[in-house]
Amino acid sequence: MNWKNLIKYVIFTGIGVALFSMAFSMVEDKDALWNDMRSASWSAIGLSFLMGYLAIVSRGLRWEILLEPLGHKPNPFHSVHSVAFAYFANTFVPRSGELARCGALNQTDDIPVDQLFGTVISERVVDLVLLMVLTMIGVFGNLEAFQGLVTDAQLPSFEQGIPLVVLGVVIGVAIFIFRDRLRQWSIFQKAVGFFKGVWSGLGSIRNMQRKGLFMLHTLFIWVMYFMMAWLIFKSISAVAEITVLQAIFIMVAGGFGMVMPAPGGIGAYHWAVMLGFGSLGYTQEIGFAVANVIWMTQTVMIIVTGGIAYLALMWYGIKRDRAFESLKKG
Repeated sequence: MNWKNLIKYVIFTGIGVALFSMAFSMVEDKDALWNDMRSASWSAIGLSFLMGYLAIVSRGLRWEILLEPLGHKPNPFHSVHSVAFAYFANTFVPRSGELARCGALNQTDDIPVDQLFGTVISERVVDLVLLMVLTMIGVFGNLEAFQGLVTDAQLPSFEQGIPLVVLGVVIGVAIFIFRDRLRQWSIFQKAVGFFKGVWSGLGSIRNMQRKGLFMLHTLFIWVMYFMMAWLIFKSISAVAEITVLQAIFIMVAGGFGMVMPAPGGIGAYHWAVMLGFGSLGYTQEIGFAVANVIWMTQTVMIIVTGGIAYLALMWYGIKRDRAFESLKKG
């Protein structure tokens, strides 16, 4: 890790710790918090762990389907371990997972990174659509709670956004004026080549041969996301009466909390889930307790399976290097 990444990591970790501390400070009854956390059953935690990993496996297998139209057929174990490694990387360096999984599969199966990255963007687009659908279900199914959640929210004023608009226009005009000179730069030519590869990766959705299986994997992934939280909810007596629509609302809130650039979503996830439960009429203690149990379960799962994936990818790389060496000697 170079010094720039280290500074970025320290800043993001600071954001996460600050949010976690703020959320924890809002919990008045610490004894109730610990009791609620301890009430979660180990069987529910174990199943939540398993379902989180099954979602990762399904993501890896779904990735193969996107790569088929580009003429690539990676080893299923390689693609699954690459996805697991991506989650592992994101836990320590936010936003590094996408490139990490592309780099890993490039090393094991020799697939161009730009095409891999394009398929990852395609995945994100599909998942974003599903998230938006679930968001609408969660919001309209809990409209009163949602209204309470956003009542005190403050959005940036129009005047605050003017400098960003002006800066964007200036940059756009400068690129247009100096476009001929920019085309001569090697870095510009490399960027164009990279984005062409990304574009071909994006086109893989349109050219998929197994669209039905791709959608089944997508639905399975999101069902696993829901179930790994639902089982925890049902195992904690204080929230055992939660409805499916309320659970979707909490899942969506936590999903948006994970967007914050904090390692593993620490703090941001807790804050979002606690606010979600609060808007549904639950106490801050129970919201923070549930968030802790789910976050710790999935973080342990990611570290364990991601660590195994890292070792497996290293082994695949070593085997590949040995095979190349033997071919040269032969």
